[in-house]
Amino acid sequence: MKKFYLFSFIFLLIFLPGCKKRSDVDILKVMTFNVRYDNPEDSLNAWPKRASFVCRFLKYEEPDLIGMQEVLAHQYEYLDSIMTDYSSIGVGRDDGAKEGEMNPVFFRKDRFDLIRTRTFWLSDTPEVAGTKAWGSSLPRIVTWVELSEKTTSEHFYFFNTHFANDSDSARIMSSGLLLNKVDSIASGFPFVITGDFNMLISSEGYEILTGPYESVPLLNDTYAISEKRPQGPAYTFNGFSESKSSGRIDYVFVRNGMEVLEHRTFIRKEHGIYISDHWPVMATVSLK
Repeated sequence: MKKFYLFSFIFLLIFLPGCKKRSDVDILKVMTFNVRYDNPEDSLNAWPKRASFVCRFLKYEEPDLIGMQEVLAHQYEYLDSIMTDYSSIGVGRDDGAKEGEMNPVFFRKDRFDLIRTRTFWLSDTPEVAGTKAWGSSLPRIVTWVELSEKTTSEHFYFFNTHFANDSDSARIMSSGLLLNKVDSIASGFPFVITGDFNMLISSEGYEILTGPYESVPLLNDTYAISEKRPQGPAYTFNGFSESKSSGRIDYVFVRNGMEVLEHRTFIRKEHGIYISDHWPVMATVSLK
């Protein structure tokens, strides 16, 4: 009996640390966060009063990947300077440089190497900077990166977007374009998609994204397939108000077949100041 216990103890010492390490490198904490553009009319909730709050929250939660929306150039420069543990990519939607809102992506320097990055426009001419289409009054973009996990050298893709708020036709067409682009760019590799999609799960655009694509769904909504029950409110837009909105419009999607361990929507206020007019959303996913 003593030999049995000794063997069991040795087995645990040898194999469990390796299992834990293998699990850790496969797991990603992915956040989508519409930080709200710098609008002085937001008064108490204007960006200068929220900026440090946003950074403290992100540093505390330590996501591996962050997809942000509504970030103006000076906001991006501030966030990039404060978030020193992250590398980031961001371009303005108006010109592909600094003009207009950005959808920047942040990823941890200690975990990932950047392989390549691009931005495309949600329009009939995706490679032409500043283009808009399908009834949208503003250009809309998708910024993506191909990353390599440093420990395993496993490649995966991270896409971040912000769909039109003023045209259902644009959201429907953008959903189809996004699916085709992700399928072509990621080409069989794991991927995650973050964004403010400005549509509910009852919308046609959501049905396109999560429905059959060449016979089977290409991607899944992390909220819908989380192993643990999703935490937090079932809505994501707060409008700097206590009133509950009708549902989720901020999503984290993953390639069909990837596991989702947790999903959480954060309610964060500090001294009466909202962290944003959207609640941040984070999913814990496995690359396997």
